[in-house]
Amino acid sequence: MRKHWQIACFQTADGNQPLVEYIDSLTNLDDLELIFHVIQRLSRVGLALMDTKMAKHIDGPIFELRKDRHRIMFAEDTENNRFVLLSAFFKATEKTPIEEINKAHTHWDDYLLTGRCEVFVVPFDEA
Repeated sequence: MRKHWQIACFQTADGNQPLVEYIDSLTNLDDLELIFHVIQRLSRVGLALMDTKMAKHIDGPIFELRKDRHRIMFAEDTENNRFVLLSAFFKATEKTPIEEINKAHTHWDDYLLTGRCEVFVVPFDEA
């Protein structure tokens, strides 16, 4: 049986989950499918996604999942064998906005202090 990485959504002190809020704001089902597909791939292959156009190292512990113009900032929690999805945004410029990078760093620092997150159940096609 293949190993899968656990996926977790960062949770703020007031219980909000930035990734879930982003997903909730989407109205196009095709966009939702794209986002779930890239999260599923991360769970299956981990940082091997760095060899594709679906992921990119951003700064320090922060990485970016990429699908079309949707971006999900994440970091690897090696202790718990999981990837923590920190935030998401629609990329409207060529470079990743520094505000988004700073937000991801802030969420990661908070996660390291508190461990607040909710495990995201990733469905797999086991065929």
